[in-house]
Amino acid sequence: QMNQRWTLHVENFARIKEADIEISPLMCFIGDNNSGKSYMMSLLWGLLSSGEVMLNKSHIDKFSTSTINFLDEWLDSNIGKEIILNNEIQKEYVKWFNELLGECKLDLVRHIFNYDIEIDKLIISNFETKNEIVINVNFDNDMFDLEFKINGDLSFGLHSFSGERKKLIRQLNFLISWNLLTRGLTAPLPPAHIVDYPVYLPASRTGFILTYTNIASSAIKTVFSKKSPPDLTETLTLPYINFLQNLIMLKVLKNPLPGRKDHLLDFLKKYLIKGEVSLKEDIGVIKYKPNDIENELSMSVTSSVVTEIAAIYLILNSHHNCPLFIIEEIEAHLHPELQKRIAQFTIRLIHSGINVWITTHSDTILQHFNNMIKLYNRSEQERDELLKQFNYTKDDLLSPDEINLYQFTHEDTYTTIKSLESGKYGFVVPSFNKAIDELSKEIFAFQEDD
Repeated sequence: QMNQRWTLHVENFARIKEADIEISPLMCFIGDNNSGKSYMMSLLWGLLSSGEVMLNKSHIDKFSTSTINFLDEWLDSNIGKEIILNNEIQKEYVKWFNELLGECKLDLVRHIFNYDIEIDKLIISNFETKNEIVINVNFDNDMFDLEFKINGDLSFGLHSFSGERKKLIRQLNFLISWNLLTRGLTAPLPPAHIVDYPVYLPASRTGFILTYTNIASSAIKTVFSKKSPPDLTETLTLPYINFLQNLIMLKVLKNPLPGRKDHLLDFLKKYLIKGEVSLKEDIGVIKYKPNDIENELSMSVTSSVVTEIAAIYLILNSHHNCPLFIIEEIEAHLHPELQKRIAQFTIRLIHSGINVWITTHSDTILQHFNNMIKLYNRSEQERDELLKQFNYTKDDLLSPDEINLYQFTHEDTYTTIKSLESGKYGFVVPSFNKAIDELSKEIFAFQEDD
């Protein structure tokens, strides 16, 4: 589960007038098409995956505030000591992180979207952690060592290069604030490894699965060939680029982490893809072997459920230490029975320590989440009987504290975002209920009397 909780406050970003998004292990964005759900998910992903933008900005000497000057002096005075980051110091680090966000928010958004998008405010608020965080910084022969520990376990260590003491302390302060806010969701920075970053699965993932080798080949020709006309090039947002990079890097990340994800892969094989997906290193393409035939199949002749799930399967079956999946339209191409299964799989992911943030239009998926919340809220005896009756385990239960749900509503020229509350019986989703009610009225009106 997450080591920390915080809320991202955004104002006047794209269509979004104002939003407060509190992160949680499972987070769902629902609502109107073209209302900004993917924009907000991309912004969250980019905030977690683009620390180098902020790191570079933090080095600029002219960007200096009373907060960072205090933290520089505080850290310098504690070199060689093991220090617990108490609440007051944590607040100072969050405050400076927000000052840095305010300074570089436009650069950050441009980096994520490859396009200039206005954003008035980008602030992290309501930060809290129940864990004990300890840092230990040593300085010897013009070299820094940093240890960042969570509940006594080393979460991140860095042996820094030599340099001017003042600049290195500033860099270390950024790394402390970064790990304080994002550790467990993304890579510690630096060094930046793709294996430790959150994975963004775009709504168009089937098309990328079928064409990613051709896209990579074409991109190389476009970049390095002098004959390529510049007007034929097209830009992608950073989440899409990251998804392609993950697919290309699978050959390098071929050795899976032992044991940790086997039960997740078994679930996908049994209930969703009815077979196995693999990367054929000799030809660099993805193949699918169904349970009921001997031969492997090309992705181009498989069911769309296989191409939708293939990236999740391959990443879980690689050395990618994925801390977070962000999945657009998680129900795409899935029959309602499989939508229930992907919802069940999502809950099992978060109970395996992998956070999942999704966009969805599926009432089936949300109903399954509600069912698991209702089952969680039953008495222990009733719960155990129902788990057995419907062939679930305790890994399938969902606590209301593990999920946040946000309704996106398009109004005139802007979008409003509302946090929906979970009650004893889960979430009530007005937009879904309205659509189902209108459809039900048509059913009764149009049917003929017997």
